[in-house]
Parts: sequence; structure tokens; C-alpha cells
Amino acid sequence: MNSPAMPDTTPPKHIGLTKCWIVWTNGWKKTYQSFDSSGRYEVADPREYGIRRFKKLVAKWGNTIAQAIIYDNQTGEKIESFQRGTWISGD
Repeated sequence: MNSPAMPDTTPPKHIGLTKCWIVWTNGWKKTYQSFDSSGRYEVADPREYGIRRFKKLVAKWGNTIAQAIIYDNQTGEKIESFQRGTWISGD
């Protein structure tokens, strides 16, 4: 007798409009996906909302970050980069 298939309970991977690749001063690297809504209210420009949250995160971690690069997930293009305490637009 066949048993019914178990439902997939794996949560879907969140893919935001942008992603941020961060390199810390100790060499550790990680990529973060943007959350493009507040969850409580609708935002006017979800892409800019996600970028603004990345910038706040980098500012919070401050001197522990050596480099950060924000990419557009749909085109793969670099939007902004952070090096030596300064954000630089585009490429």
C-alpha cells in the first residue's frame, strides 16, 4: 500500500529585488537578500526601500565592514559599492 506523499514544509527562499555582498575586515563574506516591504505598510518604491535598509545595516556595522556591494537581482548589475567608509554609485 502506498503512503501519501508528505507535503513540502521547506520555506521558500526569499529572493529580493536587490542583494548585498559584504566583506568584513576579518575576511568573512556573506550575501544578504533585500526585504522590499516593511510588512506593515505598502512602500512607494520597494527597490529603493531595500537599498536604504542595506545602507542602514552597513552604517550600523561601521568599521567592521571592509567592502559592501549592492547588486540588482534581475539584471545582475552593480548598483552601489561601499569602500573605506564611502558609498560610490554604479560602476
